[in-house]
Amino acid sequence: MLVLQACNIKKSYSDRVIVQFDDLKIYYGDRIGIVGANGAGKTTLLDLLAGRLSPDEGRLELHAGLSYIAQEEAPGTNPDRKLAREFRVSGVDGAAASGGEKTRLKIAAGFEESAGILFADEPTANLDLDGIKVLEEKLVVFGGAMLLVSHDREFLDRLCSRIIEIRDARLQVFQGNYSDYLRQREAAFQRQLFEYRQYVSEKERLYDTLAERRVNGQKVRKTPKRMGNSEARLHRRGSTEIQEKLNKTVKAIETRLEKLEVKEKPRALPQIKININQAGDPVARTVAAGEDIDLYFGSRRLFKKACFEIPRGRKTALLGANGSGKTTLANMIVTGAAGIRLAPGTITGYFHQNLAGNLDYRDNVLDSVMKGSAQPESLVRTILARFLFKGDDVYKEVARLSGGEKVKLSLVKILTGGANFIILDEPTNYLDIISMEALESVLRDYEGTMLIISHDRKFLNNVSDRVLLIEKCTIVTYEGKLEEYFSDAKIAPVAREKEVEGMVLKLKLSELAGKIAGCRDNQERSRLDEEYRQMLKKMKDH
Repeated sequence: MLVLQACNIKKSYSDRVIVQFDDLKIYYGDRIGIVGANGAGKTTLLDLLAGRLSPDEGRLELHAGLSYIAQEEAPGTNPDRKLAREFRVSGVDGAAASGGEKTRLKIAAGFEESAGILFADEPTANLDLDGIKVLEEKLVVFGGAMLLVSHDREFLDRLCSRIIEIRDARLQVFQGNYSDYLRQREAAFQRQLFEYRQYVSEKERLYDTLAERRVNGQKVRKTPKRMGNSEARLHRRGSTEIQEKLNKTVKAIETRLEKLEVKEKPRALPQIKININQAGDPVARTVAAGEDIDLYFGSRRLFKKACFEIPRGRKTALLGANGSGKTTLANMIVTGAAGIRLAPGTITGYFHQNLAGNLDYRDNVLDSVMKGSAQPESLVRTILARFLFKGDDVYKEVARLSGGEKVKLSLVKILTGGANFIILDEPTNYLDIISMEALESVLRDYEGTMLIISHDRKFLNNVSDRVLLIEKCTIVTYEGKLEEYFSDAKIAPVAREKEVEGMVLKLKLSELAGKIAGCRDNQERSRLDEEYRQMLKKMKDH
């Protein structure tokens, strides 16, 4: 059953065409993912198809009730009670809610299970893994058509059977999920590249042949010296015949060049490859550590004697349910709060969920980066270009940037700031998939220490090599990738408690060793030595 048809649609802002297409039909049960670079027009397309935005040209026919999950929660919306229970949002105070809790609220408010067509704009942004799982389960059984804008590749792989790519204001449809789309896109690029190279090769060959024939024609016209009159007449007659043949050949080549089908060089898919010049490493093997952290948020307890370590040179993923304290812990590490130790020589670069955290909206793009850069302007310009800030874009005011552009600018500031310990709190929110995949390649090559908060499963699997999990007010450590942790989820609670106890002992041993090294009182030193021996024995028995 046809639920939506849009014909001859065109939408522009100022003199720039954002979206333009001839015909789009959506049927009941279609599951469509919409992808494209930041600013390509994904949200504009959703708003046009949902009737929230009027096109400059064309017509839209909607034949079913619609449901719309927007990027931003509309003020005054009330969530469906049943969905609110499923997404655990009942009783959430909007002022104190985390980003993930607000996302749950807007899903519960915008999702109608009986709708014939669902529009969802970044519905997984800030959702924890449990929240994403609940949403996936709801969408799997949703019977109507779905149009999803998302940077979560696993989400698109599990739910979509068609992908629409917006590029240069035009729509291109690919059959299959996101992984299928990637394969088709790469195959199309390689095919276009082959055809372009064949075209360039043939064009060069024809021009070389043309130049050769013209040179031969000039040689034919010249009469050799010391030639008699009769011989010269014969030569000129023969030369004329040869010249006519050469002219015909030249004309034929020129005609072939005129009729040669022009092949445009395909634009390489945007890539961002950056060599990060980090500051010297901290001197200790443990860059940051926490011991016996106790913290309340109002009447709610976040941490109870929680402990953790962040080893030098490792990429640690920090996980936990929405509201469990991930961002709070990141802030505690940055500020050196009670119970947190940072190694000497640690220089922290912190990407906040709040995009405005390290941006001055009065600056232009280049000045914003150069203010805190440890790199020369030439390298900064190169990095900005690789994040698609090219040409005069570097003079664009920060206030005029889109959400995704602000994320990329904030990341550039951190990557060029000389930090040797980078903390990233939801860095992929509002990034298009191309930029996100490029960021992955940058962070995989980064040799410094990282702590990453994210709910994007593929991103974490591709970047991090260990896990910290906040659960039941404690912090559990897993030395391995996220996918390994989930496959090893049978870890018994007793084993986890033992792991935490071992970390506490290790931290206390480290602290005692520091006290012994700085102690000048012999009696106190003896007491500390004995305490150290007893704790070391306990550690071995553990």
